[in-house]
Amino acid sequence: MKKFLINLILVLPILMSSCADFLDRYPTDSLSPATFWQTEDDAYLAMVGCYNKLEPIYGGYNMMYWDTASDNLFNYFSWEGYKLLANGNAQTSDVGVNFFTFLDIRACNEYLENEANVEWASTETQNQYKAEVRAIRAMIYFWKTEQYGDFPFFTNVLETPEEALLSRTDVGTIREFIVAELEDCIQYLPDKSGTEQGRINKQAVQAVLMRYYLYRGDYANALSYAKEIKESGQFSMPASLSYADVFLLANQYNSETILSHSYLESTANDLYLPPFMPNMVGGWSSVVPTVNLVEAYEMNDGRTIEEAKADGDYDESNPFVNRDPRLRATVLYPGQIYDDAYKTTYSGCYNPLLQYFANGVKNDDYGTNADNASKTGLQVKKFLQNLTQFSDVNSATTHFPIFRYAEVLLTIAECDIELNQNLDEAVECINTVRNRAGMPDVNTAKYNSQSTLRELVRRERRVEFAGEGLRRADLKRWGILTSTLSGFEILRYDGDVTTTLNAEGDYNVKITGRNVVSGETYKFQEHNELLPIPLTQMEINSNLVQNPGY
Repeated sequence: MKKFLINLILVLPILMSSCADFLDRYPTDSLSPATFWQTEDDAYLAMVGCYNKLEPIYGGYNMMYWDTASDNLFNYFSWEGYKLLANGNAQTSDVGVNFFTFLDIRACNEYLENEANVEWASTETQNQYKAEVRAIRAMIYFWKTEQYGDFPFFTNVLETPEEALLSRTDVGTIREFIVAELEDCIQYLPDKSGTEQGRINKQAVQAVLMRYYLYRGDYANALSYAKEIKESGQFSMPASLSYADVFLLANQYNSETILSHSYLESTANDLYLPPFMPNMVGGWSSVVPTVNLVEAYEMNDGRTIEEAKADGDYDESNPFVNRDPRLRATVLYPGQIYDDAYKTTYSGCYNPLLQYFANGVKNDDYGTNADNASKTGLQVKKFLQNLTQFSDVNSATTHFPIFRYAEVLLTIAECDIELNQNLDEAVECINTVRNRAGMPDVNTAKYNSQSTLRELVRRERRVEFAGEGLRRADLKRWGILTSTLSGFEILRYDGDVTTTLNAEGDYNVKITGRNVVSGETYKFQEHNELLPIPLTQMEINSNLVQNPGY
């Protein structure tokens, strides 16, 4: 594991320069194929360089930002790109985040064209490395076609500028390729237990196929792959870890992890945490939870807040008590004790509600007091629940899950529900996820039909995977992305924090309002479900056709 990560850091400058541009196929400062592609060590380094190409789309930094392209999180700073993907303001001249790039695909193609030149000591190793790179390439195409639909498709290294002027290939053709590649790769890959952490294993490829078929609404095939992963016996919900504990750095390589992407402190492949931290401790509050997400979490007895309100058991002025423990593990809300190291700074807790403290000092976490203050009165806590675990928040180590076993269980549940079969199995899988979180079993007196269980499993996916980048794809495949984001309002909490501690160990709050943040009402339209092709690409390549609506 450690060797794999260290080699990743060492090889990045080499691979990034040698794959820099098709116009400079072999830059003078890089290694030539004539001298590089000789040994298995060369192939290993080249393969690791291909792994680095997953970071911009499957790495934790992007995935946390990607949740801001949904109703889960909010990205305040337009210049960071993601905000435009949610509010409907993306244009061809300002696309927000750009995934319409090809160097990642080219790096994989270059490996696959040259690996046969290596003197392999083991055909098994050769086939495994090759399968890993093919799987990486398939994952990249999977991501890009989800965001753009039709996409330029090539499986060889383009030798000339003229060759690179590709038109967009029909998305159906690319999807056939993705499936065929992944299905063939499985036979060459070891189980998770026989693989270094961070490397693609057999179950990781099955998880890609599971997610692919789920996104297509092919529940039979998605269920088949999910069950293969479950029946492999390679994974379980960690018995001794709570939901919050799973995301602590010390526990991130646990029995639930199918595939992860690692960041390493003091390297070029570190994680910069300030965008997710509060202003008062040096953060930017770039990515913050929405009030809408907070209100999706159930009460800790399994009732929705609407049901508890009807029963007189939900206090809108003190909304954070007696809730699903995943809320406290995921969201830093007003009154919460954030981190012992910052008690002095916060006078005991996180308080973004007051414009000025009682002593007259301006509150740097109040929404309008600073650009870097959270506009919703909330902060991300998942992955950051104990800042003292990081030796340097500007250069942090963390292992972000690309696939977790919880996704397998909730996929089995959703597929059973959509196929309207084995509903007992669906409930059992949901219970496994809920119980690990400290939530009670499903109330089968209420959730006893396809429609009610559908409502439940969709809510479970939202709160279980909040901040992990899955929400937008879920909304899109359920056919409700446009209706959810059209007119979506970013709300902020107003009020104050009391001096009374509650059972959760946090301070009770007195919320006096949920007000729309000025200028933050989304204008998302149906054509925004696909991203625009950047104008710069259209100007370079006249063979490209823009997505409708842009």
